[in-house]
Formats: sequence, structure tokens, C-alpha cells
Amino acid sequence: MANLTTILGTDGFPPICDALTAHLPIKDIIALTHTCRALEPLYQKLVSNGAWDINKRLEKFVKDPRGFRKRLAELDGIISGGFALQFMDRVEWNGSDLDVCVQVGENADAFCRYMEEVEGYDLASRKVGKYAWTHVDMYDKVVDGEFVRLEIILTHKHPIHSTLSTYTTALVNAITGNHAYCVFPNATFIKRQTYPTRIPDYFNGVILTQKYKDRGWEFIQRIPKKKRVTEELDLGYRRIGDKHTWKIALSPISDEAADNAEGAVEGLEFEMEKCQDSYDGVELKWLGVAAKQQVD
Repeated sequence: MANLTTILGTDGFPPICDALTAHLPIKDIIALTHTCRALEPLYQKLVSNGAWDINKRLEKFVKDPRGFRKRLAELDGIISGGFALQFMDRVEWNGSDLDVCVQVGENADAFCRYMEEVEGYDLASRKVGKYAWTHVDMYDKVVDGEFVRLEIILTHKHPIHSTLSTYTTALVNAITGNHAYCVFPNATFIKRQTYPTRIPDYFNGVILTQKYKDRGWEFIQRIPKKKRVTEELDLGYRRIGDKHTWKIALSPISDEAADNAEGAVEGLEFEMEKCQDSYDGVELKWLGVAAKQQVD
């Protein structure tokens, strides 16, 4: 009878291996790769076998995932927010949306037209934005009797600026044409912790915080101490795609536009700094995260 090492470490039991590993978080997969030599390649094996299949995950929202990815790459857009977090974590939350960031102007106009004309979405509402975006357009459609929503976040600068300045570290993830990036993987997926990256207010300090607590993350309402948590959160400078980043190669779309979009994200330098302010006598602290050079 085959043991667990044989099932996971060889190619002889693909259905059983897929069924078992589909329920394992990345923390457990990494732990298994450290148990014996036979399981060292397990993570790479899962990646090669499509455990993180972006086209399959997008099928709920778009008819043509490859065409959607190609068009988004041509317009320098990225997928972020809760969808990117779920994709990296290999989970799916009930009622979750597809979050896309595109720079306001010609790129955003072209992408909105694409989603209306090619993918059949209808503009449902518009929400005025703040921070790094101008507004959010909500697009809805019904697929196989199920209501799905697309949120197009229109940003002042290149979308990666918006992603870096989102309200908590667990959401600092981006999906480009050919890769998925998690900037704080150890805190997010190993420790299941997240830190504020924006001045806390009622919406991002209470409502959204509780939402992600319910999904299994511990919110740490303080600045991480140097080397106490992990070097990925040390104050100072880092780059997207550095040794701390979790980077997954996606099924390629083989397009020059994807390479160009990738170049705006891969290697982008950003700074983490301690920020603080006070409101009504209460001292507030958060971890500021911002790109050091502007991406057009």
C-alpha cells in the first residue's frame, strides 16, 4: 500500500495527490517540502500541475480568461484586492468580486469598453474614491444564473501604487499578465497576520478589519518590530520580486504587452516607514508602504 510520501512525492497517484493537496494551505505545503528529500519538489510540482490556475479562477467572471488577461496587460492593469488574496490562498469566498485596477484616462476607458462590449458587463454604480484612486466602477452580470460583480478601481497613477498603499499588508498582492506576487507572504500566509498600512478610520479600521478577522487573519495594531516578525516587514527599502516576495509564474499569454506590464511591477522599489498621528486623543500608528519611483 502506498504511503503519503509515495502519493505526494511521485507521479503515480495524480488524482489522489491533487485531492489531498487541494486542501493544504501553502504553510503546510512548505512544511512538507522540508520533511524529506522525496517531498522537496512538491511545491514546484503543484505549480507545474496547475494548482494556481489563473484561467480557471477567472472563468467565473469572464468568458475568455486569456483574452481578458491579454487586454488587461495591454492597458497596464493589474488584478488585486480580495481576488488576488484568494487566488494565492487557493480559497474562494462566497459572494466575492473580481478587483481590477487601471489608471484613469484612456486605459480605463478602453478597459471599461472591453468589459461591456466583449464580456457583457453593465455599469451598476460608481463609488467616489480616495487615497490612490479616483473612483470605483461596479459592473454586474449574471453567469449561469449566478450574479457576479467586477470592481474596476480607477487609479491616479499606475495601479501598482494603489496596491502598495492599500489598507493592510494581507492585501498587498498583484496579478499581472504572467505572474502573481505576494509582497508579505510570511506574515500573510504562514503567520496569518496582517498590519495596517493606512491611517485607521472607521471603514478600514473596524468594518474591513472585522471582515478579514472572520476570514482567519489576526490584525496586529502596531508597527512590527525589526526582525521580531520577519525581515519582509523591516522598515526601509525592498523591491517587488525580491527574496521575500512570493512569486508564482502563471500560464503565459505570450504577448509583448504582458512583458511591458510586468516591467512596471517587477523590481519596483518601495519603502516601508513608521507613520503615526493622533485623533481625538488616541495615538494611531501604521506601516506606510509606498513606491520610491513613479510608474507612468
